[in-house]
Amino acid sequence: YVYQLPIRIWHWVMVICVCVLIVTGYIIGKPWLSVAGTSAYDTFYMGYTRMAHFIAGFVLIISTVLRYIYGLFGNRYSRELIILPVWRKTWWNELWHDIRWYLFLDKEPRAYIGHNPLAQAGMAVGMVFMLVIMLTGLGMYAESSHQAFFRPFLFVLDFAYWIGGNDQELRSLHRLGMLLLVTFVTVHIYMVIREEIMGKTTLVSGMFSGYRERRKP
Repeated sequence: YVYQLPIRIWHWVMVICVCVLIVTGYIIGKPWLSVAGTSAYDTFYMGYTRMAHFIAGFVLIISTVLRYIYGLFGNRYSRELIILPVWRKTWWNELWHDIRWYLFLDKEPRAYIGHNPLAQAGMAVGMVFMLVIMLTGLGMYAESSHQAFFRPFLFVLDFAYWIGGNDQELRSLHRLGMLLLVTFVTVHIYMVIREEIMGKTTLVSGMFSGYRERRKP
């Protein structure tokens, strides 16, 4: 039993939120269904699109914060994405083996109970992309919001001005973060499907049941 229920819930909530954010974010950036001269339609269409984007964004942020908090109380596998054992030489050796395995340079994979080192490193990098998306999103929301709760997140906008940019930098970083996340998701899906077919343990079913099973040789 590897993936506890809160971890599995968080995973599928992330899947739903990211899908909604990608679609609605693209529409907000390029509203191809907007009809010139029909302001009522545009207001309705863009209003609900932005609302869905904001809701998915806030759900994503809250669930991610709870995920990291749960990492302090869950089993050892719930901390794999939070603490990478980079101080262990064996971890680096296994990471190199995983890279060779996914590049079809090694014939036999190794069996892991939790995430393999390459998956751990990849998920950690993916969460950095998520952090960029969340902070820039909160910064843009704080810029247009009059609620005092979001005012502290204006530090993201201040940082953009500090590096010589402006609020457009936030939008560019937000889009860049999402493009990098889309790349990560694509690689993640490839690795999951490949591991499920060619690896020594189950993976996809484990994210539904919580159990990973060792295949018979």
